[in-house]
Amino acid sequence: MSMRRPAVVPALAVALALTGCGIESEPVTAPPGADVSAAPPASQRAAGQYTKLNGACPALDGDTARKLKLPATGKPADVNADTPISQIVTCTWGTGVGSVTVLLTIDRDTSTPTAEQFEKDWQASVADGRTLSPKPVDGVGDQAYAGIHRDRQSVVLSVRSSNARVQVSYGVADTPRASFAATVERNTGTLTALAQDVLDDLG
Repeated sequence: MSMRRPAVVPALAVALALTGCGIESEPVTAPPGADVSAAPPASQRAAGQYTKLNGACPALDGDTARKLKLPATGKPADVNADTPISQIVTCTWGTGVGSVTVLLTIDRDTSTPTAEQFEKDWQASVADGRTLSPKPVDGVGDQAYAGIHRDRQSVVLSVRSSNARVQVSYGVADTPRASFAATVERNTGTLTALAQDVLDDLG
């Protein structure tokens, strides 16, 4: 699957979808006259807990990650971007069943994601069929939802914590519709632990 480099704009303007083999981003453009080369003055920025990822990829080093026997380090995508406005990182560990893909977005300007926007983005992914058998998840971040990706070969957890959004995709065997809910339930603990590993790596 090919990857297209998204335009450098506030991260909430990028429509993102997880797949079993990587991340696809819809092309977007900045509004006319917008200057995306620098962040707004600090006095105009919304407060956010996070400023950066510590490393090229998160360190998935918790007990769950060790039990999964993931590769020691993730493989960063060549579409990753780090600007005054936002940091966007995609990393993968392995392929196929048991693989992990992480998409991390940190917003550094006034586009800090709100609960309403996060909810809207999640519901859009359900409405257009990208996410199947969705369920809310407790115990990680400020908001979190899990579901089966439309490829039926990955379970996805989407988390918002302050000004960061984390999407974790975990590769599973091809899942029949009758097993969607059970597959999500069975893998929620794994996804939650991996997402917490990512959040623990943010500065």
